[in-house]
Amino acid sequence: MKVCVVGAGGVGGLLAAVLRRAGVDVSLLVTERHLKPIRQNGLTLIGPDGRFSVQLQAEVDPVAIGACDVVIVTVKMWAVAALAPTLRPLLRENTVVIPLQNGIDAPELLAQTLGWEHVVFGSASMNAAIEEPGVIRQRNPNYGITVAEKHGRVSARLTEVKETFGKAGVSVEIGTDGPALLWDKFIGLVSNSSLCALLRSPMGVVQKDDDTWALYSAVFNEVVAVGRAAGISIPEEKAQTRLARARTSPPMVMPSMAVDLVAGNRLELPWLGGRVRELGKTYGIPTPACDFICTALKPFLHGRPPAV
Repeated sequence: MKVCVVGAGGVGGLLAAVLRRAGVDVSLLVTERHLKPIRQNGLTLIGPDGRFSVQLQAEVDPVAIGACDVVIVTVKMWAVAALAPTLRPLLRENTVVIPLQNGIDAPELLAQTLGWEHVVFGSASMNAAIEEPGVIRQRNPNYGITVAEKHGRVSARLTEVKETFGKAGVSVEIGTDGPALLWDKFIGLVSNSSLCALLRSPMGVVQKDDDTWALYSAVFNEVVAVGRAAGISIPEEKAQTRLARARTSPPMVMPSMAVDLVAGNRLELPWLGGRVRELGKTYGIPTPACDFICTALKPFLHGRPPAV
C-alpha cells in the first residue's frame, strides 16, 4: 500500500511516523517550512513511550510523489478548498482520500473537486502538535481514526486500510454513517477547543472547576441541539456518556486550537464554534455559550492581535 500524508502537523506527522516505522510506503506532502528539516533529519516523533525518527520521502509537489492508494489530508480547514485541485496527481482509479480535519465540512469540500468516488468521511482521535518543523510531540498515548464511505457500506478499500494501519498500531474503525461520525467528534471538539482556548489551559483546568465545567456543558449541549436540528442522529444516552467521559479525559490534553492561540497562530474557530453559531441561526437554535466564546476569541482569529 502506497500512502501519502498531506501535511506535517500534529496529526499528519504522527500518522506518517508510526506508519513508516512499521514499514508502510509513506510519503509526506509538505510546505517549504517543513521540507528541509525532514529531508535532512527525518521525521521525529516524541511520545509517551520515547522518541524515534524515520526517513521518508518529503515533497512540496504532488507530481513528485505520484499516484497512491491512500491519501490522508491533515491540513488546517482554511486550506482545504484551495488544496483540493492540487491533489489530483496523487489519485488513481480507486484511491481513497481520507480527510482528518477538525470540523464537519472537509469531506464535502474535497468531494466537490475530487468526487465522492475517492473521498470518504474521516475523523482522527489523537493529540499531538509540532514541536518544531520535522518534530512532533504526541501528548496522549491513544490514537486512531474512524472512516466511512459516502454510501455507508463497508468497502474493500477501507478494510485494507484498517488491516494495514492496524499492523502499524493505528486503530481504524469503519463506520456506516459518515455525518454522524463527524458529529460524534465535533461535539466534544467544539467544547474542548472552546474552553481550552478561552482559558489558555489544558482540559484539567476545565475539569476541576465547577464554573468552567458548567460553561463547557453549556457549549456541549448547544452543539448537540444544533446537530439534532440538522438531522444528525445523536442518542441522548450517547451524548451523556460522551459528556461524562470528557470530565475524566487526560488532564494534559490541549486541543490544537488552544495550542494555536497560545502560539499566536491563526485559529480554526469559524469551522468549530463559529459553525455551530451559523447552524444555530439556520435552524433557530439559541447558542449563547458559543456566541460568548466566539466573541471573546474573535480578536485572535488571525493570530496574535497587534498592540494598541
